[in-house]
Amino acid sequence: MTFQGFVFSEETSTLTDDEFARACTVLDWSDEAITRRDAMAAEYPKSVPVILPDAGWHPESQPSFELDGTTHNAQTSYRLLARRERDIVRKMRLYGHSFTGYQLATLDLAERRPWVSRKLPDDWDNTLRFLAGRPDQSVLDYVSVAGALPERLRARPPRKFGEIGWLIDGTIVSDDTQSYQERLCLMYENGLIDLLDRRLAERSPLRVVEIGGGYGGLAYHLMNAFERKLRYAIVDIPESLAFAGIYLSTLFPELDNVFVGESGPIELPDTPGFTFIANMDHGRLNLGGSDADLALNTLSLSEMSDAQIEDYCKAVSSWIGERGIFFEQNHQSNHQGPGNVPPRFLKLLHKCSSNLLSESFPMRRGDANFWVNATYRG
Repeated sequence: MTFQGFVFSEETSTLTDDEFARACTVLDWSDEAITRRDAMAAEYPKSVPVILPDAGWHPESQPSFELDGTTHNAQTSYRLLARRERDIVRKMRLYGHSFTGYQLATLDLAERRPWVSRKLPDDWDNTLRFLAGRPDQSVLDYVSVAGALPERLRARPPRKFGEIGWLIDGTIVSDDTQSYQERLCLMYENGLIDLLDRRLAERSPLRVVEIGGGYGGLAYHLMNAFERKLRYAIVDIPESLAFAGIYLSTLFPELDNVFVGESGPIELPDTPGFTFIANMDHGRLNLGGSDADLALNTLSLSEMSDAQIEDYCKAVSSWIGERGIFFEQNHQSNHQGPGNVPPRFLKLLHKCSSNLLSESFPMRRGDANFWVNATYRG
């Protein structure tokens, strides 16, 4: 693979009038979902520990060190996006470090930087010209892993929303790119991709449910890897779904994309596309007796409260039935984590390993596992 320079945000942030209008519509939906969630919490106080953002996503959490002692977090990023300023929307990727732990705007781990809590200067690319030196270790890791995988499983982020990074054989590579490449690699090396290919030969589209889809990065790569033959549902807090909803509905406008409303059962259409479900509504998801082929969570279960972990794992058990697989990659923290979920919900099928990834796996992003329903007999 050949190094071809660096891609700056002005090269990847074109946004048409129609795309900006679509983004504003998604933000309207997110605002309405937040209002409805808050009303639900007021009416049903017992639901609060599950439906309101908590632990690492609590409005008062402080994941960054600020010199002035102020509090900035994922809610800060959502408020910036919700201003509906075109320059923020078109460079949305530079404001999404809460989802990946990597601050793309400064090419460094988010924990080492103050939170991006204000709109970046219009000439931010001039700052990047001082920050972007030689390709870092994540780029070298990407080259090593991507070159060993089938072409369809090479993570290639789109030239959209201000994506930046080192250009390697036409692919924009940063720590974020390598993060998604790692997950595709784990799925491939441990047999999940082959399993899904066999399922796809039996039924199309495949059904995928992701808990905590971030800005939509993994969903983007999987939708492309399976040639847009997925019905992909994302369950997340509305503040996060604003990012994923804008990202994915813009990049896949031709698909049947659904933003779930406030009442009635939620059914997944038998057409390729995305279904966006606010977290407090996931109990209405009805798969109609047809199991999800794949459920996913990466990096966010370990940032939730124990009550939320248990609630989601109970839901996953019902979604995957007897045939589905739950893939998760998380660091364990000072609570029960996904690995200690009561056995009435899920049981460990396989702990992932890799011959291709560097020694940073799993230290950097945590162990990866396949889970099945607790009643699984295979």
